[in-house]
Amino acid sequence: TMGTFLSFLFFTSLVAVITYWRTHQQNLKSSKGYFLGGNSLNGWVIAGSLLLTNLSAANITGMTAQVYGGNLAPIAWTVAVIPPLLFFAGVLLPTFLRRGFATIPEFLEQRYGSSTRRLVTALFLFCYLFGGMPVALYGGAIAIMNLFDVPTLLGMGETQCVWLLVGLLGVIGGTYALFGGLKGVAVSDTLNGVGLLTGGVLVFVFGMIAVGEGSFFSGVKTVFTTKTHKLDAIGSSTDLVPFAVIFTGMVMHNAFYWCTNQFIVQRCFGARNLAEGQKGVIIAGYFKILNVFYIAIPGVIAYHLYGANGFENNDWIYPTLVRDVMPSLFVGFFAAVIFGAVLSTYNSVLNSSVTLFAIDIYKPIWGRDLAEDVIIKRSKWVGSFLVVLTMFIAPMIMKFQGGLFLYMVKAEVIFGAPIFLTLMVGYFSKTVSTKATNITLVSFLITVSFSQFATNIPVSYTHLTLPTKRIV
Repeated sequence: TMGTFLSFLFFTSLVAVITYWRTHQQNLKSSKGYFLGGNSLNGWVIAGSLLLTNLSAANITGMTAQVYGGNLAPIAWTVAVIPPLLFFAGVLLPTFLRRGFATIPEFLEQRYGSSTRRLVTALFLFCYLFGGMPVALYGGAIAIMNLFDVPTLLGMGETQCVWLLVGLLGVIGGTYALFGGLKGVAVSDTLNGVGLLTGGVLVFVFGMIAVGEGSFFSGVKTVFTTKTHKLDAIGSSTDLVPFAVIFTGMVMHNAFYWCTNQFIVQRCFGARNLAEGQKGVIIAGYFKILNVFYIAIPGVIAYHLYGANGFENNDWIYPTLVRDVMPSLFVGFFAAVIFGAVLSTYNSVLNSSVTLFAIDIYKPIWGRDLAEDVIIKRSKWVGSFLVVLTMFIAPMIMKFQGGLFLYMVKAEVIFGAPIFLTLMVGYFSKTVSTKATNITLVSFLITVSFSQFATNIPVSYTHLTLPTKRIV
């Protein structure tokens, strides 16, 4: 409806205008200004940026889909981030800020040498090219497509709509990241973060009202007292997240993501001081716990509303739920928030990719005698190339059988564990050699890539993700 579209346009424009107003005087010709926001970020801006960078449309739609298809076991991905965040704030961040690093590979060069720095930079760039950026674009495309029912609106097939929306999101997100620098990314993230919390509460409330047939409290009672197998958060061996995984692979994944992942920690590198950086990390951890209510519980609400087999593709559930239970004016607002979440994740990963290329590859190899603004300008061209490349990779995720969330986790697992372990060994040991580290990095990458994507070993929970229209 027109109200939906206008509310979408209003909130999106408001974020763009405020972001421009807050950042247009920023010095973007120096590395410190462009890549670290001039070290001017306060705790709340860091927290908002951390949350929105993490909460892409892929996380929102993907986790809701997994809860709908199984139970609440996937909330472990949210709850288990608190220990790594505390470790990062208390142990790693003071060291990183004291030494003035802009990237994780900079630290690794001081410990191991230039070969490890370039190898880890390459791992980061591959991870972002095939994981972070395409996942953000595809997740956003399917969310926007379902919220606005774009196939009907434009008279196009769903596959063509995904390609069109991926292209649109890629161009807009690329513009934010390449021309606004880290400060532009962080400010827009914070504004969208407020919108996401507001929208998430509204989905929870209106969803419960829909289940209770007009009564919020009846809906809450129904959800929490009937079909209670959906509320089981202790995963069995056949569930989406088996309980033992919380203490094994998930520890490694979360530790990488929140302690050493460049596009996450770069916000903290841009803090005004250590206290503001630590405050931002702690605030983000608190709000991360609330994800359970506005990302996981909607999967349970959808189960009560649509039944067990209401969708061919479970990734379609969250945007469909929003469209069905929210008043049209709020649907437009929430579509704008999802749009912002997509852009925040995409432009954060892109900004960090450009940062890694400029600081860890171009400057040490070809740009030692070049001015900083020249390096930044040339790195932006590489960023533009990455935008085009990811716009072609993103729609291919449709063909991945395990669903969007599983693809995202698999892509991150391949690159995350070796990077995190390399940093941990370098941080706590002075005796492990550079050669041993590099050999371990390469061998891990080859063996895990083969086991994750090249073998036909069945994954116990892939059968729970069904693949494009509602059938209820």
